[in-house]
Amino acid sequence: MPGFVTLVTIRSMLQKRQARRASAYEWVMLIHQLPPRPTNLRVRIWRKLQKLGAIAIKNSVYVLPASEKTNEDFQWLRQEIESAGGEAAVFRAGSVEGATDEEIINAFRNARDQEFAAITAEFDGLTGRIREQSRAKHLSPARLAAHETELDRLHGELERVIANDFFEAKSRATALTAYERCQKAIRLSQPTRTQTASAPRKSGVLSVADFQNRRWVTRRNLHIDRLASAWLISQFIDKRPRFYFITDRETLEGAIPFDMFGAEFTHQGEDCTFETLLKRFGLTDIQGLRDLAEIVHDIDLKDDKFNRLEAVGLNAIINGLSESLRDDRKLLQQAGAIFDGLFTLFGKQAKPLSSRRKTSRKR
Repeated sequence: MPGFVTLVTIRSMLQKRQARRASAYEWVMLIHQLPPRPTNLRVRIWRKLQKLGAIAIKNSVYVLPASEKTNEDFQWLRQEIESAGGEAAVFRAGSVEGATDEEIINAFRNARDQEFAAITAEFDGLTGRIREQSRAKHLSPARLAAHETELDRLHGELERVIANDFFEAKSRATALTAYERCQKAIRLSQPTRTQTASAPRKSGVLSVADFQNRRWVTRRNLHIDRLASAWLISQFIDKRPRFYFITDRETLEGAIPFDMFGAEFTHQGEDCTFETLLKRFGLTDIQGLRDLAEIVHDIDLKDDKFNRLEAVGLNAIINGLSESLRDDRKLLQQAGAIFDGLFTLFGKQAKPLSSRRKTSRKR
């Protein structure tokens, strides 16, 4: 079959490669031959190659920029192919037979441009539906929730493509702009609430029942107090919170601000926002939360009030995550696992809302 490559050709390709001049780039290549059965193997492998961002140089020959991660990705795929009865080999190459570095890079950019264009079209379609339904006053809470879920899905797909955009495709900026435009459309379409907080009960403690399925907003570029406060809200206050991150000049009608200037839930006296939330919602009797509050306070206010030894380590971890992720939603997800672990370590004396719901159903 013309253009078909099997493992027999690897030696020849390597010999030719060694004879060529040194390249400025290094590539990792996967060459494979699949068995006729199972019949779905070919589609399954193709889909995984697409998710990895690999491009085809020839039939059954795929390439990625060489790195520890891309080499590991191809090695796992090689094992899957061989376990299914196929043949596969992975190797590094300073150049690729039949294609220049420039041609390979352009192929990567073209592939990512097509993916970015498709995502941009989906973002723009969602933005159009939101605006049209909002103008016609047909945007019910259920529809808005569905649109927010769709936005989260598209954002995840956008992040996947960005992770595979090895050579900065031109359409990336357009896709990011479309995402921000869609985010703004959702923010502007949200109903205005006349009151963002319920009246305190006689004890002065707010009821979590009045803060369910709410939108919570805080400043972008999360750090320890906002991260911990968002975790506290999702675990002990609101069963289904939706978080939004805005600049200092932006506002979000109908949302509950926290750790923002002039907000109800922010620094109060010597307390950081996390401590304010604990007191307002009557959570100060939970030992694990009190311990976390002391650590967050020492990191955020830098006054060594509690002299928690854990503060230095947790601050370093959060700073490291912020530098590596540079995405507030991903950062909140990763930091949440850390807060879960610390809370468990310090002694879990009360159950999160998910556990409380199960208990209340049994009654």
